[in-house]
Amino acid sequence: MRPRAVPFLCAALIVASLGAGVTGRAAVPNPAVTGPIGNAGIRHHALWDSWFRLADVGYTEAEYFVSGQARNLAGTATAPFTTRIIVTRPLAASRFNGSVLLDWTNVTAQFENAVDSLEAQEMLIREGFAYVHVSAQKAGICCTPLTPKIWDPVRYKALSHPGDDYSYDIFSQIAKAIRSPSGVDPMNGLHVERILASGQSQSASYLYDYLTKVQPSAGVIDGFLIHGGGSKTYTTPPAVPVLHLLSDAEASPSQPNTTQNYRLWEIAGSAHSDFWLGYHQVFGQGPRSLADAAQKSASAWRQVNRIGGNYGERLHPMLATCVLAGAAFPMHYATSTAILRLDQWVATGVAPSSGPRFAFKGSNLALDAHGNALGGIRLPPVDVPVARYVSTLCVLGGLTIPFTEVQLRLLYPTHADYYAKMKSATLASVNAGWLLPEDGADLLQRACAAKIRWQQLGATPCA
Repeated sequence: MRPRAVPFLCAALIVASLGAGVTGRAAVPNPAVTGPIGNAGIRHHALWDSWFRLADVGYTEAEYFVSGQARNLAGTATAPFTTRIIVTRPLAASRFNGSVLLDWTNVTAQFENAVDSLEAQEMLIREGFAYVHVSAQKAGICCTPLTPKIWDPVRYKALSHPGDDYSYDIFSQIAKAIRSPSGVDPMNGLHVERILASGQSQSASYLYDYLTKVQPSAGVIDGFLIHGGGSKTYTTPPAVPVLHLLSDAEASPSQPNTTQNYRLWEIAGSAHSDFWLGYHQVFGQGPRSLADAAQKSASAWRQVNRIGGNYGERLHPMLATCVLAGAAFPMHYATSTAILRLDQWVATGVAPSSGPRFAFKGSNLALDAHGNALGGIRLPPVDVPVARYVSTLCVLGGLTIPFTEVQLRLLYPTHADYYAKMKSATLASVNAGWLLPEDGADLLQRACAAKIRWQQLGATPCA
């Protein structure tokens, strides 16, 4: 875990106080928090709780209900609400790094996906973050089989959402309850120094609206990860740090209109949704949510991470499943780096660099000789490829087309040659700040295991 940094909150506090006077929006109220909910209800556990034992990695989680009166986005009406959060935090205060990530869960599938905290989970736990599954939108509460009101009508009887126009104020009030609890403390006494907000795809678009329309007066969020959605354009520059993370699927030649508190990272080869997410949802979370399977050990989690992190170095049938999991470029590395760099930016005031831009041929994303994206931040699997990443197919997903043995040997006559190139590219990505050292080590372990593609399992160990 990296040392705790000093919060960098002065600008946010000044903007919040000034913004409230400009817009007339009242200070964010502190909602009522109930819980932990425990093993109540028919299913005896929370929907979307951890499918593995967090205690094995020094963490715990608890579900809470959050209630109050929320304003609509225009501030012209109020309505009662009761939603829920799942707080995952270190067991020991000494492990907590002071930062809480609020994940505005994605509801495109008409049930919730906590995309960013799933992609970055290894880093979040390693670095001592707390992270919160936030049921911000109405579709995350009801009414499909994998929403709380239907999944366990006894446990979730109290939940009531007035509609997505109120989700912004609900999100603010949840942040207020995390930072400055009144009554039940969802953080169980841990001292919160920074609150980050993240959201992917549809959630990113909601967070962009929150950032531009609510944050100037609410002032309860210290930094934003806008992932796979939102806009590069701001009427006024963001009041707090914003890291905008985009895949091939969101590629556009349009230019950001500000660099103040805004950094853009475009990740070449990546898809809107990917193998890591699909594999975890099917083989990790799926049995827990669908059939109430008992929580497994952390070693089972690590095994799912090992398989789910496939970037095409090993053949797997799910590489061809377009929407479910086919796109194997490892966006989870970029998400982890982005969250950690955002946290450091908020804590120290030192901003990361913006990444190089995607390359375009006219209005279309330019492709290299292998069919992979040109330009952007280029992590090793796209610059030392063993597969083609058809990253914009199927809109939400894509396909991974592993190179044939003939293609591989033409590019890299031996596995040792391939590994040497991967090692050089990995060190360059780490030194440039695009890849965390721990993820670089993970990537090289995978590159070493790729010797099976050259049918060289008995070859000299990687070095």
